[in-house]
Order: sequence, then structure tokens, then C-alpha cells
Amino acid sequence: MTNANSDVFFTVIIPTRNRPELFKLALDSVLSQSFKSIEVVVANDGTTDEFLPAYKALEKEYGDNIHWRYQIRRVNGHGQSYSMNTGAYVGKGKYLCFLDDDDYWIDNEHLQRAYDSIVNSPAPVDAYYTNQDAYFSDGSKQTQNVWVEDLANKIHSLPQDAQGSASVDAAFLFTSGGFAHLNCTIVRRDLYLTIKGMDENIRYECDRDIYIRTVDAAENILYNPAVISKHHIPDPKKSDNMSTLVSTFEKRLYQITVYEKAILLSNKPSIKQHSKIGLANIFKHITEEYVRLNQLTDAAIYAKKALALNFSVKWYLYSSYLSVISTFKG
Repeated sequence: MTNANSDVFFTVIIPTRNRPELFKLALDSVLSQSFKSIEVVVANDGTTDEFLPAYKALEKEYGDNIHWRYQIRRVNGHGQSYSMNTGAYVGKGKYLCFLDDDDYWIDNEHLQRAYDSIVNSPAPVDAYYTNQDAYFSDGSKQTQNVWVEDLANKIHSLPQDAQGSASVDAAFLFTSGGFAHLNCTIVRRDLYLTIKGMDENIRYECDRDIYIRTVDAAENILYNPAVISKHHIPDPKKSDNMSTLVSTFEKRLYQITVYEKAILLSNKPSIKQHSKIGLANIFKHITEEYVRLNQLTDAAIYAKKALALNFSVKWYLYSSYLSVISTFKG
């Protein structure tokens, strides 16, 4: 950890609420980094009385090198976006890093590698992305592509620095079907503040939203295929994670908001096109959910929305079929 009088290069922001034991693992993984010109901002989002003493004990244990921010308690908390923004506003680092309190970094050289790539880049770096592995609650590993791990096999044709980082653009990044998770995201603080940080109105896939807006605003982006984090996929039976707190249709509504924002506000054509396809896929999911509920009129409406965004003969036929049967069964 850097001392108060030295320059801070990375501010690492860890939002947390009611999970002191898991949070400690996340915090320890940050403090184990070989690169020490960092500060840690802990945004405690209204932890309840049951868990607050454990956090206070950790605060005493770790001393004064960590900035602890205790937010006013609310029933559902302020949300991840608010907590991340709190850390960004009070942080002093040139670059911001993020880590969920139920995940942790597994590569002690992550920040050193990022630092070396950033300071040796011929142009100022706006964002730096890496990868992580994800595990289900039963301990099994997620094998499907979720974030940008599929890009690891695509950078070999690009020039790479000594750390294995490559300069990439939006068009390259959006050849991936996913987005960079916050655990694997480093953003220049001035850029983050310029785009007004994370959208505090979004409580699901807010990380996709900030990823899209960052890539749209960034001029120089680095991608390193290293796997630096272990991510725990929330158990759907529990309600201690934002993704398990909202219903299926609420999640879809947040996803629609993310993509519609991108379509309306993005400047880069590759992002607009990616978002149109993404929004069409969300409408297709909603269509399928309404079919499952046997609400065929609503299914037909969303099928048409999907068709308008991303035409295909197969979906045209399916959309027409839903329109016909919903008319007869309506």
C-alpha cells in the first residue's frame, strides 16, 4: 500500500454489504498485489447491525491505509452503481479498479502488469480489460463465454507489448458476445468522471452499461487475456446479490434500458450495431417467456420488436405465426 504522501496510481473500489467474511477475501487479494502504489476505498452500503461489528473489527485490524466509507442504511441499499461512484469520487488514483465483495483477484501481478502496459503505452490509456473465471455455487466452473474471454484467441494477430497487452478498438471488443466484468476493468479516473460514472438508476447489468459507455468514450484501450479474478455466480436461491434480488422481467427491463441508451447515445457505429442486436435478443427472450406463460398476444408484440431490430427469415416466420395464433386465441 502506498503512504499518504506518495502518488496513488490505482484506486481499488470494493463495495460491500452484509458479507464481511467474503469481503475479507476480496480485500486480502488486493493487498496481496505486488504493485503497491494503490489505495483501497471500501464503500459499505448500509450494512445491518448483525454484520456491522465484523466490519468495524476489520477496520481496526487493517489500520489506516484503507479508506472506509459507511453509507446511510436503506432497506435495499443504494446499489452497486452508487457505491462504485462513491469510491470514484473520493479516490485519488489516476486509474480506478473495481472488485465485488464476493469475488477476489487470483493473480498477484495483475496491477503490476497493468501498470507496466499503461505507462509504456505510446498513447494515454483510457481503459484496460482482462479476464476472469466464473464458478457456480456448487463449485463447478462456468464453461460458456460470458464476458470477453473469447477475445483471447483473437489478439494473436495484433501487436502486443511485453506484458501481452494489445491495443484494441470498439469494433474489436464488440466481436465478443459479452462484456468486461468490473472485476477485470481499469478505467482512467478522469474519463470515468467525464462520462458521469455508473448509472445509479440501473441495478442489473450496470457493469455492461459502464462498459459500453467507457468503450464509446475511450480513444486508447488495452486488452490483456490474462485471467486475474475468480467470480462467484450468485446462487439463485439466495437474495444477497443484486442479480438475485430482481425478478425476470425486471432484469429484462434493466437490460432494455442499457441497450436503448447505447443505441440512442453512442457515437461509435460498432456499438450501436452491437446494441441493436443485443436489444433484439432481449426482446426474443421476453417473447419466449410470454410463450411459456401462454400470453401469446404479448409474445407477438415483443416478437415484432425483435424482428424490427434484427431481421431474419426464421424469426419473421415465427413472429407471423405468433401473430396469427394470438388473434385466434385472443
